[in-house]
Amino acid sequence: MHRTASPQHTDHELPRLVGAARAGDDAAWTRLVERYDPMLRRVAGSYRLSPADVDDVAQLTWVRLYEHIDSISEPKAVAGWLATTARREAMRLLQSHVREQLTADCELTAADARARPEAELIAAEERVVLGRALATLSGQQRRLLTLLVTEPDASYDHISAKLAMPVGSIGPTRARGMARLERHPELRSHHAIAG
Repeated sequence: MHRTASPQHTDHELPRLVGAARAGDDAAWTRLVERYDPMLRRVAGSYRLSPADVDDVAQLTWVRLYEHIDSISEPKAVAGWLATTARREAMRLLQSHVREQLTADCELTAADARARPEAELIAAEERVVLGRALATLSGQQRRLLTLLVTEPDASYDHISAKLAMPVGSIGPTRARGMARLERHPELRSHHAIAG
């Protein structure tokens, strides 16, 4: 009797995947993204969001999972947790009415142009320290964070194509890279001194 893979079969895989993701296994994160990202996009899409906003909701949901995966006691609950979080992020996005005030105040740019030599020296030191910290990241994390800084307005599709990275893994990869930078001892001590 021939049997096809059933949801029960994949449920056996879930505790291992969640455990591996908790331990920082990139392949496990990729598998979780492949498995649940379409569902997250359906949830976000049900709120009639634009494609870019659907991307944002999915990315934020993955970042939230990265931040809270240790608090999920039952791995089989991860699908429900993701769906609930995606709903909350979609509603939060719909409720946000942030308005930026544009200004033609020349004083702001003039003040930047008159930066003191000490500020320039500190900025140069920060670039060196940040470069050393970036060198400790995986190649994928380093390329992603560099791209996000050099092309801040890049869409997820552009980033995905440029880095050959699934759209759904951009948020978790960014979060892991940022977490490693935050733990980098030289970067932390430099910020403590500069702050």
